[in-house]
Amino acid sequence: MALLETKNLTFKYGIGTPFEKTAMDNVNIQINEGEFIGVIGHTGSGKSTLVQHFNGLIRPTDGQVLFDGKDIWAEPKKIRNIRFKIGLVFQYPEYQLFEETCYKDICFGPKNMGLSGDDLHKRVMAASEFVGLKPELLEKSPFDLSGGEKRRVAIAGVIAMDPKILILDEPTAGLDPHGRDVILSQIKQYQRSSGSTVILVSHSMEDVAKIADRVLVMNKGKVAMFGTVDEIFSKAEDLRSIGLAIPQVTRIFIKLKHMGYDVNSAIYDTNTGTNEILKLLKRI
Repeated sequence: MALLETKNLTFKYGIGTPFEKTAMDNVNIQINEGEFIGVIGHTGSGKSTLVQHFNGLIRPTDGQVLFDGKDIWAEPKKIRNIRFKIGLVFQYPEYQLFEETCYKDICFGPKNMGLSGDDLHKRVMAASEFVGLKPELLEKSPFDLSGGEKRRVAIAGVIAMDPKILILDEPTAGLDPHGRDVILSQIKQYQRSSGSTVILVSHSMEDVAKIADRVLVMNKGKVAMFGTVDEIFSKAEDLRSIGLAIPQVTRIFIKLKHMGYDVNSAIYDTNTGTNEILKLLKRI
């Protein structure tokens, strides 16, 4: 049984007004426990609207969101409990920071779950370690930190709730290349260590290709494709038709393959690409 599932999920804005719009249109997907899912799509494709349905921030106009086989809206008064189990880190999460210190900010979620004392402290320290936040920063104001450090505090605040599913909406937006790589590496390490299911929304095909097990492609509120990285990125023309493109390095290796060179065309990052070129040069 899937850990998270949507059945005919539909959501409309402004129902009954001239501005009525269908943002989610009959979405049916299944996500398994322990998977790393990348969600991609152009601006306005429905990525953020979809993931906000997953933990009940938005209620469907029609259809269902199932967690562990149960409709998350079966008991509306208990929807808060779902948000402890399915944690969502918004785009630019540093704007969510508000406490006097980073430690207190990371405490906020688990405190609301009823944790206190040593149990609370252990959660905060473990989450901080997961995201690579230095202990000396915990007593600082989050507003004195760099952009990348703020991002880690916000992510740690959700991880501290120990969710079964961690959703991150554009967690690397606005970061420099080094900061982006660090955050992605830590997220992947968290997923491997905790066994949690991770859903990463991103506009970067390169980022998704590096770390996802499967990729969900959204277009105009519908599921355009859902499959493994290889399956999705092999459909280069289909992706281009909806305004997306496979990573540049992948395009290079597909071209080399078409030219008759014996290379692996399923290359998604420059490090792997460099090794593949070196192998090719040795054979020539």
